[in-house]
Amino acid sequence: MLIIETVLKPDQFGGIGLFSAALLPKGSLIWIHNPIVDIAVTPKQYEALAPTFRALLDKHAYPRDYKANDGVIEYNADNARFMNHSSQPNTYQDDHCRILTVREVQPGEELTCNYLFFDPTCDLSWAKEPSVNVDAPTG
Repeated sequence: MLIIETVLKPDQFGGIGLFSAALLPKGSLIWIHNPIVDIAVTPKQYEALAPTFRALLDKHAYPRDYKANDGVIEYNADNARFMNHSSQPNTYQDDHCRILTVREVQPGEELTCNYLFFDPTCDLSWAKEPSVNVDAPTG
């Protein structure tokens, strides 16, 4: 469950992103697990759902614990589900399953995480990231 003020708005790739509404110092706690908001769905429950809701879970849910390999997925019922992937995220998950900022995050900056941390088998072939020109001259 998000514990900071956020805003949903278009991201740089034409999708929807989660943006900070305030200045967040490095190490700011932004998300904690809450079973009322962060819903665990078993494989049996998933199969019993309508196809439209399964499609929603396919897009926004992730393995609750990929190490357990039990097929249980987690769905964030708040705006946390709109946090996009980055290979250089500005957040990280600590050993207590909390999400904090890696560095200072400016108001209006998109909050990102590395999906591979939650699911090392995640297919990121769709992922778009700003291209970096390694041949660009430096200052």
